[in-house]
Amino acid sequence: MKKGGYIVSACLLGRRCRYNGEDKRHPGVVRFLRRKNYLAICPEMLAGWASPRLPVEFHGGGAAAVAEGKATIRDSRGRDRTASLTRGIQRALRQAAAQGTGEAILKEKSPSCGVKRVFRDGRLERGEGLFTRWLRKKGVRVRSEEDFPIKRSKKP
Repeated sequence: MKKGGYIVSACLLGRRCRYNGEDKRHPGVVRFLRRKNYLAICPEMLAGWASPRLPVEFHGGGAAAVAEGKATIRDSRGRDRTASLTRGIQRALRQAAAQGTGEAILKEKSPSCGVKRVFRDGRLERGEGLFTRWLRKKGVRVRSEEDFPIKRSKKP
């Protein structure tokens, strides 16, 4: 991918695209992106999933195991969502490549976008999301929203 703008998890910018129908607007990320070129993406929405929707997580391994066909991404009812999420991620990668993005700011703990931690087999564990893994393989620097401080107002 060409170096240039930013890929950003859409929920961090206030878009209500999370599994629970909410957003995770992050003031530190919003402030950082002011006057910068960025592309807001939600691979799960690009997969055709609604918001709200059932939560999903890794089963039987992490992102590398899913990419190798040794693990899956399943919703809370046990339905395998790996193929549709993979299609959504491929759409997201095409959009990012077309825009020329070189860095990403993604939502921690997401099976798509997690940077350092994801839910796997019912527990929060060290690992990366599937979208994050593919971005890194393409040479994109990936950071979490946790890397951007939220300024607190001073009390009088």
